[in-house]
Amino acid sequence: MGRGKSRRPGPGGAGGTRRGKHRSIRFDAEQDWPEDRPARAPDAPPQILLRMLTLDEAMRRMVQQLRGYAARGVREVLVVHGKGTRSAGGIPVLGPSVREWCGSHPDLVASWREAPGKWGGAGAIVVTLKVVKDA
Repeated sequence: MGRGKSRRPGPGGAGGTRRGKHRSIRFDAEQDWPEDRPARAPDAPPQILLRMLTLDEAMRRMVQQLRGYAARGVREVLVVHGKGTRSAGGIPVLGPSVREWCGSHPDLVASWREAPGKWGGAGAIVVTLKVVKDA
């Protein structure tokens, strides 16, 4: 028997390990979602999701996808970086870095603004891309 483990009678009555399917309480819970609820706001621009990534991964993904959207002629992109409430010390990392990067790359980014509440509010920004002209 391992450290700190006790044998409790399982579903079979006698002591032993419990076998079978373990489900969380939420598994059987019903979801009360309206059927007509859209997955996201219908008027929202394409998204770049950066939540739960490291800073390096997030910046690499954002740059690559912003350049791809610019090459396809997309004018606005929603960059979802999250609010940073789970960051070490509760200090956001991604949001300030994303905003700083957008401000320092005028060759690709025409402007950026905080997203409206229905698109993510303080956890996202709307980036307006410059039109890339073919040479």
